[in-house]
Amino acid sequence: MFRLFKGARRRHTLAREIPPEWIDYVTEYLPIFDLLPPEEARTFLHHLKILVWEKHWVGAMDFELTERVQVIIAAQGARMARGLPENVFDRLSEFVVYGVDFVRPDDDLPGPMLGEAHPFGTVVLSWPSVEESLRFPCVALNPVLHELAHILDMSSGYFDGTPVLHRGADYEPWATVFTKYFEAIRDRPEESFLDHYGATDASEFFAVAVESFFDLPDLMAYEAPDLFELLRRYFRIDPIVIPCTCESHDEDEEVREMGRPFLLPPDPLDGNFI
Repeated sequence: MFRLFKGARRRHTLAREIPPEWIDYVTEYLPIFDLLPPEEARTFLHHLKILVWEKHWVGAMDFELTERVQVIIAAQGARMARGLPENVFDRLSEFVVYGVDFVRPDDDLPGPMLGEAHPFGTVVLSWPSVEESLRFPCVALNPVLHELAHILDMSSGYFDGTPVLHRGADYEPWATVFTKYFEAIRDRPEESFLDHYGATDASEFFAVAVESFFDLPDLMAYEAPDLFELLRRYFRIDPIVIPCTCESHDEDEEVREMGRPFLLPPDPLDGNFI
């Protein structure tokens, strides 16, 4: 009975018309939307509807949780899931959004939190950090991508760095390649293009790799082509580069067109590390 109700609810969700202003919200921080192939655009909008209308949303500490905020956050999930089944985020139950970076009273780590994911399906986010990550994608520190990667990871029942893959034959190469790069970042983090937080454990490595796959696909394809290809097969899409205009770039630097990748993968014998 529950499955019948859930199926009917999902059909109702997908049949609803998206408000016109949603597209404005999406393209405000995700300018690649207009470049998506038609089928990817269709599934993107399906996932967007599911994340906004079927998940519970909470504004923490009196934060005004507007529809614009919801759509901008959900668009990052739709960006990730546009090649995946519509039930891929069914383990996700709610978003809790703070208007500031938040601190957990029981946390031993210094500094504020940008986001966290719980095994019971709650994702907690700092809205200022979400906005910052979308303004400067070349930093590849995106709390929405990171925490939703944890939700995907939990599809297997554990935070272990391996979500449910599409085929049984995918697990062996996944384990081999991910172990290689995880051990590399633990042993020599200073040589990694990935965020050092990925050295924490296998689950954090997966989340950090997902951030880079979407925000720095050209760099990952160049530095870690085998890791890039595994994530490409899992997400069943080609990520699209979003040009970054942060202050670290020279004003005279040529503006790169959006498209993936704009660097050629290296010769596998050249000894690139990670």
